[in-house]
Amino acid sequence: MRYRVPHNPRIEHEVRHRARLARYAGLVILWLIVLLMAFVAERQIPDQHLPWKPLSVVDPVGLATRVKAARAGADPRLCRGIMSRAGVVYAEVPDRTEGDLCRMRDAVRLETGLARFEPADAPLACKEALALTIWERQVVQPAADELLGQGVVAFQHYGSYACRRQYGLPDGPISQHASADAIDIAAFKLTDGQVVSVAADWTDPGPRGQFLRRVRDGACKVFLTTLSPDYNAEHRDHFHLDMSGWNKCA
Repeated sequence: MRYRVPHNPRIEHEVRHRARLARYAGLVILWLIVLLMAFVAERQIPDQHLPWKPLSVVDPVGLATRVKAARAGADPRLCRGIMSRAGVVYAEVPDRTEGDLCRMRDAVRLETGLARFEPADAPLACKEALALTIWERQVVQPAADELLGQGVVAFQHYGSYACRRQYGLPDGPISQHASADAIDIAAFKLTDGQVVSVAADWTDPGPRGQFLRRVRDGACKVFLTTLSPDYNAEHRDHFHLDMSGWNKCA
């Protein structure tokens, strides 16, 4: 005959009560640990690594830079405020719509605060302009100074806004260029007039190639999508940099 434990409502109630207390105590301890970690992070970890800290163009690129740049870029007023505080001068670009395919909204034209563009006409969505500002100041110029011994005075590019689909095909996904959320950087003009070109110098084992690979790697920490000659043949002569595409670094 199998023995059964006598049913005792009082004991069962006490067991359930203690189990609830144990769960609550566990949650309290967990939250205390989280708060302690946040407190330590607030004091010990640099701002560029903390996603809840405000974005600043003067901060070095960190683990949270890309997330914060994308978030700030989604708010037109915040995006412009960050650039203005960094001394970047820009002009507003009127909104533009071309058929059902292309819509340029919230765009600016950078005038000072960055190396100039060649050609000069390069309208950019504010989030793209903000990412370029960070990349130029925290990645491109330091790399040029260290590896090439001089600064970059101009970005030579293949265009920012262009009403087209990806790769210029008649069908397929719409390009990020169709909303001015991307720019294709082909070369970097240096202070002494020399030009470091993606097409000519990507495979160079010396300082020019090292510079290009370093700025590509740095772009991956700022832009949502960075495509280089390592990605495919269509990008053999430029870097595609955008803030609205899929997360990709190649």
